[in-house]
Amino acid sequence: MKKKYVLIILASIVLGVLIGSMIKDLESMEGLYTSKDDIAKKEIKMTNKSIKKLQNEKKDLDKEINILREKYTDIDEIKKMDDMKEVLSYTDIKGKGITIIIDALNEDIGNIANTVDYNKILINLVNELKINGGKFISINGQRINQYSAIILAGSHINVNSIPIAQPYEIKVIGDIDKLSSYVNEGNNYIDNIILNYPMKVEYKVEESINMPKIEIPNKLRYIREG
Repeated sequence: MKKKYVLIILASIVLGVLIGSMIKDLESMEGLYTSKDDIAKKEIKMTNKSIKKLQNEKKDLDKEINILREKYTDIDEIKKMDDMKEVLSYTDIKGKGITIIIDALNEDIGNIANTVDYNKILINLVNELKINGGKFISINGQRINQYSAIILAGSHINVNSIPIAQPYEIKVIGDIDKLSSYVNEGNNYIDNIILNYPMKVEYKVEESINMPKIEIPNKLRYIREG
């Protein structure tokens, strides 16, 4: 029972990682979506079918995990597996943390997506938050893990292939003392954003933040196959 339970959880995690990686690779091919190249269109179509198949397989594995979990009582092993799923953002999280909101300085500035992407503002901020106590992070409700892609797609930012719009709300759960010090002491990347770009940044420390698990999107909704 133990071996089967562990192997199924590991298989589900590996599938999730693989799906995330494939979606990220497909995101980087965005310039080919409107191409007249039949080979490119065929490759995109085949990749989409593979992603759909893997998504269905992962759903079946997750159902079996829930069934076995009710029968399996090794608390230490369950905790190890739950920790792995947490790191990959495959579980809902609740805890203390901070919320940061980035928006245009005023209405006249308009859309800041190009500036945010060109200067890698969200990516740089996520990296700095991880260094300063952030363990779990989301942007406009989209969970961030090591396979997440944050890129410009037309006039908006895509996170995990999902379009998001300003204001950008970054929620962070982690070491509340380190996170509080980071936002309150100044001389950080937040100050850099305020000083160098036509943006305003608001932040607050929160006693309770709810962060839903990562959702693997159906990439086909955003792709034209020809």
